[in-house]
This record gives sequence, structure tokens and C-alpha cells, in this order.
Amino acid sequence: MTATDHPLPDITLDVDLRNPGQFFACCGLLELASRLWPGSEANGWRDPEGWFEGWDAPARFHIATHSGHNDPLGEIVRRLCAPEQLVAIAGDDGIEKLQADRQPVVILPFRLRLDWWLDAYGEGDKSELKVWAGQQTPERNVNGLRSAWQEIVARAADATTARLFSQRWPTTGRFGFDPSASWEAIDVGFSPDEQGIPVLTSPATEILAAVGLQRCRPAPVEGKRRWFAYHVWRNPLDIAVAPAAVAGVGNRGRAFEFPVVMRNAQYGSFGWANPLEVER
Repeated sequence: MTATDHPLPDITLDVDLRNPGQFFACCGLLELASRLWPGSEANGWRDPEGWFEGWDAPARFHIATHSGHNDPLGEIVRRLCAPEQLVAIAGDDGIEKLQADRQPVVILPFRLRLDWWLDAYGEGDKSELKVWAGQQTPERNVNGLRSAWQEIVARAADATTARLFSQRWPTTGRFGFDPSASWEAIDVGFSPDEQGIPVLTSPATEILAAVGLQRCRPAPVEGKRRWFAYHVWRNPLDIAVAPAAVAGVGNRGRAFEFPVVMRNAQYGSFGWANPLEVER
């Protein structure tokens, strides 16, 4: 498929593809668009489709929702930032037996369960991508980040434009997906996260990446502990096909690999990604 074959996008975001948080946030945005506007008879049963344009920063991520909505990005952000409750702990049997930082949650406006951090790549009882612990529970992180996002929306005229991921607010709790918000304890003499000191964070990146990782997972890099790879795609794909593209199945786009940097046995963050190959 060539660029001229692409549908007309109604969502476009600037994205730094070396930032794994922003990449998986794009996947999360496509997930939420697909839940809001699934294919119907009115639009020829076309589900929302997403694709990337360019490799260097700023690259762009496009979504054609095929919804007819005049502001689909604004509608998604509105639902995530609405005053009503956003997230609740999943009510499954046995959930109460899990540690609080591992309990699955439900994004209520989209009826989306998030529990990917329970899926380990190897042996173990949690994902190697889980970089939070203790009182930084999924429920608390999402609610705290949502409050920061609400402040941005209330104050910034460009809060729902292509610059979505560059909008930042001081927060004391986050997941750790956005490396641009990470402070290394060795650089400042202490860890701001563990001391409860606010750090400028992109709540859109953090929340949407948590959503994106539910379906789209990076692949472990062989021979490199705690390194993972993801692949960028250029042709329009719906969310059902996106996980295969992320894993590089049938995808000739550029690949990136990133480290999960742990400060100690429990806390860490995603590191900046390196490009692995050029488009063939």
C-alpha cells in the first residue's frame, strides 16, 4: 500500500519513536478509538486504523477513525478526564489475594480491563515490564495521572492537538513508561520518585501506554537481560492486527530496542530506545 492509498486521518500526533512510552501510547490510543467507534454498516464496517509516518523525531502517528466525529481525539481525552470515576479495581475472585501493586483494574468509560503486568515473559509471577511497586498501585497511578491530565486540559489550549505527548505536569506517582520524565538517582543523589518529589510527567503518555501494553507487547531481545524490541509500521492497521506488527510479524518497518532500567529490585523505568534497522 502506498501513501496515496492511506485513508484520511482524523487524529494526528507528534511522536518520538525513541521514546517507548510514546510508541505504546499510540497503540493505546488506537485501542480506545477502536472501542469507541467499532466498524458499522454506516461506515462499511471499517474499524479505526493507525499508522506511523517518518522515523526521525518528530515522526507522526495517524488514526483514521472512520467515525464521522468532528473531534475524535478530544472525545477520547474528554472521557479519560471526565469528573466521573475513571478506573476501578477488577472484582474477580482472588483479586484480593494479590498485592495491591498487582491488582488488575478496569478503565470504566471503555470497559477495558488492564492486567498485563501479571503476564511474565519467563518464569515468575509478574511481567518484566512492571516497574512500579509498593503504594504505586495501578489504580492510584491512573487516578493521580488523570488529575494531572485534567489540570493540563483546563490550562493548555493545545492539550488535545498533535502535541498531546509533550504536555507535562508535576506528579509524584507514575508507571515509569516515559523516559523523558526519569531522573537517575545517581545524577541527583537521591530518587525523586521514592522521596515523593513531583517530577514533570506526560500523563497522556503514561496512561495511554498502560492501555497499549494490554494488547501490544514488545519482544524480549535475545541475550540482553531486560531489553525489549518493538517494530513501527507504515501501512494502516486496525488494533486486531497491530500486536503482530509490533512484534515484527510481516512488518518491514524499523525496529527499536529499549532497556527496562531498574533502580532497585522493585522500582525502575523504561529507557530510551535505539533504532535497530532501516526500512528494507
